[in-house]
Parts: sequence; C-alpha cells; structure tokens
Amino acid sequence: MLCLDHKKYKTKAIEQTLDPEWNTHFDIKVAPKKTPTLLSFTVWDKDTFGRDFLGELTIPFKNIFDRNAQGLSDGVPRNYNDPLNYEAYYTLSKRSERNNVSGEICLKFGFYEEHIGDPKRYADAWELLVS
Repeated sequence: MLCLDHKKYKTKAIEQTLDPEWNTHFDIKVAPKKTPTLLSFTVWDKDTFGRDFLGELTIPFKNIFDRNAQGLSDGVPRNYNDPLNYEAYYTLSKRSERNNVSGEICLKFGFYEEHIGDPKRYADAWELLVS
C-alpha cells in the first residue's frame, strides 16, 4: 500500500508465495506547489487469518530520484522508460521493536509520457515541482 498525503493506493494480493512480485504501476499526477512531502509504503502479508505487518518505507518526495542510477545516487529526474532510469531496492523498516521485519521493496520512479524527451526538460519540470 502506498500512502500519499491522504490518498491510498493498493496493489492486489499475491497468493501463496514468500517472494511476491507485484509489478504494479501507479500513475500519480502532481502539480507545482501541491507536491506531497512523503511517500509512505507499507507491506502486508494477507492470509486466511487476517494480515501481518511485513515492513514499511518512507521516502521524502524530493528524494525519489536519488537512487535511480544503480546506486550511483545521481539524482537525475528521468522518463520512467528511459534506459538510464533504473529501479532501486529499499530495505523495509520496523514500526516498533517487536516487529520482525526483513526484506526489501523494489521501486522505480519517473516522469511518464509516450516518448522519452530531453533530460533537461525533466530536470526543469522537477525543479518546478519541488521548489
């Protein structure tokens, strides 16, 4: 589940696996001066008896492109489909000391339009959004 300000985005449940792959895309429109502060992800295990907390992750919105260059932290805003825009793995965190959390979540962020545009245009748009 992704929480963005007061809106929630949920994936479908992946049945009978200890290594789920959601492959879910969320198209979230943001406007200048109305950008969210944080992206909060929560991962749950759903079974017959309810659901169990598996971990969470919070990323400041202004930092979503910090890890899109295979760990090089170039921080360059890119089109989602740009071959230089890579997914990144984030370690899930506990909510409290009693939580038993392990695992990672793989995320990829990017501007979306049909054709990949000039990288400077994405950088300018990003600056407008987060300033």
